[in-house]
Amino acid sequence: MSLRIVKPFKPFKLFIAAVLAAFSLAGCLNSGSSAPPPAAGLTLTPGDSQITVTWDMTPGVDYWLFYAPASSISPSNWSSVPGARAAISVTSPYALTGLFNGITYSVSLNGRIDGGPGGPGTPSVSAVPRLAGSVWSAGAPLGASNLHAATFGGSHIAAGLGGIMYTSSDGKSWTPLSAVTSKDLYAAKYVNGAYLAAGAGGTMLYSTDAKTWTAQSSATTNDLYAIASNYSTLNVAVGAHGTIITSSDGKTWSAAANSGSTSDLYGVTYSSGTSTWVAVGAGGTLLTSADGGTWKAVASGTSADLKSVAYFPTAGAGAFVAVGAAGTLVTSPDGITWTARPALTTSTLNAVIYGSQYVAVGANGTVLTSVDGITWLAQVSGTLSDLYAIEHAGYSYSAVGAGGANVYSQ
Repeated sequence: MSLRIVKPFKPFKLFIAAVLAAFSLAGCLNSGSSAPPPAAGLTLTPGDSQITVTWDMTPGVDYWLFYAPASSISPSNWSSVPGARAAISVTSPYALTGLFNGITYSVSLNGRIDGGPGGPGTPSVSAVPRLAGSVWSAGAPLGASNLHAATFGGSHIAAGLGGIMYTSSDGKSWTPLSAVTSKDLYAAKYVNGAYLAAGAGGTMLYSTDAKTWTAQSSATTNDLYAIASNYSTLNVAVGAHGTIITSSDGKTWSAAANSGSTSDLYGVTYSSGTSTWVAVGAGGTLLTSADGGTWKAVASGTSADLKSVAYFPTAGAGAFVAVGAAGTLVTSPDGITWTARPALTTSTLNAVIYGSQYVAVGANGTVLTSVDGITWLAQVSGTLSDLYAIEHAGYSYSAVGAGGANVYSQ
């Protein structure tokens, strides 16, 4: 059975592409002329479930791209290669998406002018897509202030001390936003078309476009450190002295009926699989709730500060992952029963998220990844600065930290 690769072409368009390619390669569409391939060939940049193809374009040339999960491919043999695809009239850079990580893909390209026959193809080149989080690049520092919050919702948002905020379309190049507050911002979250940012003194900001922000009443004057949502009826923010506040719309907030703790709470998440909220904090504090309003403490198996918690339903014993001081790791399949695991590092881990895999970031530029929440790999982040927050966007991660540090992985 041949391997089928998902591409953003409907079957009819694929059929038309194949027919046109066959005619063109046979020289039937020869009202124009063929074009030579780009002299420098193709450059492939692998990413998560994708490969970005770049080449030097010549004006007036119509380029066709041929690719397959194979050791090689050419415009003349692509139709006989299992799983092969043709993308017509493409421009550089071009992203081949919907690919399988860990499999070698080969790519070739040719060109034609004014509907002429396809010219000779570029030499076949290959690349292997891989999970985002394994290869990182460092961007130029965003100012000199520490960044403690990050989120993505169409636009990337980073925020930090003194109310500084930045926005980005790709997680690489950032633009500063006009200050809305002078209060330190420690948390950010995108929820159902709105961006939320929270911080010192109960600061809560709201925006629908990531540019214009308005202050909201948060029902607390305590510092707020993290925000989570069930993306349906409830948003929850947690903070100093066991503070937990809730909102259905991100604008009107009220105190939870019972937080179950007076410890500082640094992280919160929601499990759609078990309908369970989990909050973590100082001294190994770990709280759970079925409704976000009434909370109870459960044993975490550690006395270390827990800084962040994340959830992914199919990870089994490591579905819930909480990280913290001195590389502390605790995991749970249900949010109720937790197991303390060996420390992942001696560095404090400040944030953890699940995108295509778990990624934890922390002091000294520490970045760790895991597909199951139990076994972790250390990655090279490209910075020695402390990293305080991480966000996931489609096929990429971005992390921010001390002195405007920002790193990203695709």
